[in-house]
Amino acid sequence: MEDFEKKKKKTKFLEKPLYPGGAKALREFVNAHLQYPQDAMDQHVEGVVTVAYQVNDDGEVENPTVVKSLCPSCDEEALRIVRMLRYDKVRNRGIRLKMNSKLNINFHIAPTPSQSTITYSYTPSSKKSGSRKPSKSSGGYNYSISW
Repeated sequence: MEDFEKKKKKTKFLEKPLYPGGAKALREFVNAHLQYPQDAMDQHVEGVVTVAYQVNDDGEVENPTVVKSLCPSCDEEALRIVRMLRYDKVRNRGIRLKMNSKLNINFHIAPTPSQSTITYSYTPSSKKSGSRKPSKSSGGYNYSISW
């Protein structure tokens, strides 16, 4: 009985359209093409926009709709990104298939690198041999902090 089960092939009757390169490539595509809306950046709007859409058997995105909104300009940007997506074509023995999917698009303002510098210097003292007490003129510390 086990030999029969081993010989039997597991076949997938229907295949779903997949994004070329997988989930990692999809995330890289979104990050590469995302343009943070200026009005959202001015108001420091951050969060996630969830977009639901369908992918047909030709790999084209259809009917994108915002499921979770953030602000109108971020919603429009998320819809623009989703409309740009192209999935692999799928042929399922003549059966046309539409896949429903959701995508979370993160809007986070990247922190700007600070222009601060901190400089620390120490000047070692010159001790006379045999003397354990440092003199008043021995060495020193210098700090320089600028913002």
